[in-house]
Amino acid sequence: MSLAPPPKKARHGLKAALAIFGVIGLAAAATATAGLLEVQSFVDDLNTGTKLALPKGVISTAEAGDPQTIMLIGSDHRYRAGKTDARSDSIMILRMDADAQGTRVMNIPRDLKVTIPRYGTQKINAAYAYGGPALTAQVVKGLLHIPINHIVNVNFTGFHQGVDYIGCVWTDIDRRYYNDNSGAAYGAGYAVINIPAGYQRLCGSKALDYVRFRHMDTDIVRNARQQDFLRQARQQYGAQQALTNRHELAKIFSKYAQSDAQLHSVDALLKLLGLVAFSGQKPIISVPFPAILPNNPNDPYVTVNQYQLARAVHDLVGAGRPPVKVPGKKPAKPRPAGGRGGSGKAPVFRNIDGAKAQASLIKGIGMPAYLPKVIPNGSRYMGPEAGKYPRVYLIKTPDGKKHVAYRVVGTTSGTGQFWGVQGTTWQDPPLLSQPTAKKKLRDGRTLLLFGDGKRLRFVGFKTKQGSYWVSNTLTEDLSSKTMVAMAASLVPFAR
Repeated sequence: MSLAPPPKKARHGLKAALAIFGVIGLAAAATATAGLLEVQSFVDDLNTGTKLALPKGVISTAEAGDPQTIMLIGSDHRYRAGKTDARSDSIMILRMDADAQGTRVMNIPRDLKVTIPRYGTQKINAAYAYGGPALTAQVVKGLLHIPINHIVNVNFTGFHQGVDYIGCVWTDIDRRYYNDNSGAAYGAGYAVINIPAGYQRLCGSKALDYVRFRHMDTDIVRNARQQDFLRQARQQYGAQQALTNRHELAKIFSKYAQSDAQLHSVDALLKLLGLVAFSGQKPIISVPFPAILPNNPNDPYVTVNQYQLARAVHDLVGAGRPPVKVPGKKPAKPRPAGGRGGSGKAPVFRNIDGAKAQASLIKGIGMPAYLPKVIPNGSRYMGPEAGKYPRVYLIKTPDGKKHVAYRVVGTTSGTGQFWGVQGTTWQDPPLLSQPTAKKKLRDGRTLLLFGDGKRLRFVGFKTKQGSYWVSNTLTEDLSSKTMVAMAASLVPFAR
C-alpha cells in the first residue's frame, strides 16, 4: 500500500454522482403517482434542500405532455461555496419524450472549446466557475440550440451513501482498472484504484473509483462509462423499490443536489411525471457527442464539427423532428472500419489459437468455458496473464450463494476500447433480465439481444450450466453484426 498522500487530481467523482442521482431523482419522481397529496408530500421532501437561484429566461416551461430536456451538472462544490477554481466536471443532457423509444442521454465533454459570454474562448467547464449553473445553461443552449426545462446541480459528497442505499450496482466491468501510485510524488499521478475485469457488484467507494477513473482514457470513454453505470443502475433499481423508498430517496436527493425552483412545485412535477410514466420502462439511449480529440498533446481543447453536432442534436431531440440548420460543410464520410456497420458480412476473423490460449487458464472451473471462434477485425485478446486476463473468480449473489465466473477481455486499436466475454453458473444475473429482442440460432440456442438505440450493448444466452454474454466496448465500437457473429460463434473450449 502506498504511504504517499492522496494525489490532487483525484477530484472527479462527479460523473459517478451524476449517474446515481440521475437514477435517484428520476426513479423517485416516477413513483410519486399515488395522487395529488402524495405528490405534495414528495415536493415537501424536496423542499428540505436548496433551490437554484436562476435568472429569468434560463429555463423554459414545458406544456403538459411535451418533451422535456433536463441538464445535470456535476461541480467540484456547491455553487458560491467560496472557491474560485470550481469547474463543472460533467454536463449531461437528458431528453424525455413520450413518443421516443427511450430516454436519450448526451454528455458534453468538459474540455470542449466554446465561447463563454464576456470571458471569450474557454473550456466549457469554466462557465460554471464564472457564472454557475445559469451561465453553464446559457453556453449549452447556444451550443445545442435547444431549450432547457430543468437544471439539477449535483454535489458528489453523498455518492457513497446513495449507491449503498439503493443496494449497490451489478456492473459489467470491461477491463482491469489498476493504479497504485507507488513512488509518485505528492500531487502527481492518478487516483488509486484496483478493480478487476468481470461482472461484479460495486458499492460506494468502488463505484466511485470506477466511474471517476481518468488514467489512459479520453473524455469520450469516461462519459460512456458514466452512461453505462447509469443504465445498469436504473435497470436494477426498479419502480417498486423506488415507490417503497420514495421519501428517503427524495431526502437524499435534496441533501446532495440542488434543482431549479420549478422542480419544487406540484405543477411542474406533475408534468414531469406524465413523461416518466411513458418512458420509465424504456431503455436509456446514448447519443454520442461527436467530439474531435486534439492531435497535439499541448492542445487542451476538444472541438466539434458543426454539421456533425447538428446531426447529434437531431438524434437527441428525437426522430420525426426537424434537424437544426447550421452553416458548415458536411465532412467526408469515413470508410467503415473495424466494428462499425455497413452491409455484407460481419467484420470478424477466425482466431482459434487465441481462444485456446485463453482457455488454457480457464480449465478446471467446473463449467463449460465458452469462447468465440471469431473476434472483431483489428482486435486482439488481452493476455493470457494469470490472475488478470483471463480472470476466473467467484460471484456472491444476494441470496448468499457463490457462483463460478470467468471473464475474457479483448481490445481494438482505439483508446479505451475493450470488449469482453463473460460466463457464470449464475442463471439469473440482472444484466440478462430484460432483453430488447431475441434471435434463434440453427443450433437451437436463443440469443438474447440488448439494444441501445441503433447498437447492441450485450448479446447473451443461457444453458443448463450457466449464463454467457458478449459485451460491446463502452463507446459501442462494435457493430450489431459483429456482436451477433461473436456470440453465435461461442463454443466450449475448456471446462
